[in-house]
Order: sequence, then C-alpha cells, then structure tokens
Amino acid sequence: MANLYFPAMKLIRNGEIDAALSKLGDWYPQIVQDDKSATCFLLHCQKFIELVRAGALEEAVKYGRMQLAKFFELPEFEDLVKDCVALLAYQQPQESLVGYLLEESQREVVADMVNAMILSTNPNLKDSNSCLHSYLERLLRQLTACCLERRSLNDDQGEAFHLKRVLNSGKKAKC
Repeated sequence: MANLYFPAMKLIRNGEIDAALSKLGDWYPQIVQDDKSATCFLLHCQKFIELVRAGALEEAVKYGRMQLAKFFELPEFEDLVKDCVALLAYQQPQESLVGYLLEESQREVVADMVNAMILSTNPNLKDSNSCLHSYLERLLRQLTACCLERRSLNDDQGEAFHLKRVLNSGKKAKC
C-alpha cells in the first residue's frame, strides 16, 4: 500500500491535483467516489487554489462554479469555500488575509488528509477513525478550542487566537 499512496501525496504537494485525483480514483476509488466527502472537498479546493496560484482566474471561476458551488450549502465546508473564493478578490492574493491558502502548508494539509483517508482503508485497522486524527492534531484542536473559549468568556476582548501564527512563531501560546 505504501508504494501506491506516496506518489499521490507527492502529486498533491506539487500542486498536481488532477493527476492526484486520477491516481486516487484508480487506486482508492472509495476515497473519491463520494464527491461531497471531506477528501473530495479539500482536493477540489486545492485545485481551485492552484488555478489562482497559476493566474488562471477565468478557469478558476469556471472550476469554482462547477466544483465548489455544491459545497456552499454544507455548513462544515462553508468557511473554507468562502476563503477560496475570496482569493479572486485580490490582485495579490498571497498578500491578503486568505493568502495562507497559497502557502505550501495548505498543500501539506490536503496531502495529510488524503494520506489519513488512505490509511483508514486498511482492512486490518481496528479503528479506522484513529488514523484520521493524530495525537498532535487533537492537542492542537484542544488548544484552539480552549483559547477561543477563554476569549469568548472575556466578551471577545483581547487578541484573536490564530493557531498558524502560534505555530510559526515558535513561542508559547497566549490564550
């Protein structure tokens, strides 16, 4: 199995989303058969992001209408869809508030999610959900939730918590 999913991860990390979708469809069709799954959502978002990155804005708009529009009605995906579409509003999207989507780390997030979904297809796995969330990811989610809750209890006063900023600074989180 490892020899099959590494090429797909490399394709995603290189921004070659169409090729990754094709390989995943061949090797792990169960992962991409539900076009409204979280995995397909992230791959479609990444494809849109790659079009914006390449400056193919007309193609990005067409792709967004065809592939991202169906996710607007799903509340769990709404924020990321809005951030993706917002990339079109800026002449220099990498300098904008949604510029984080154009960073390499976004490709890593998508590749890691797809990797977790591939691992979850292992028939010998006792709990397929266990590989979807690493211990570190669970801790980071808890840190984020705690910091947001603390700010909420402070009547939304104080600095907003941004996990990415904390991770990039290498300093202790101030919640």
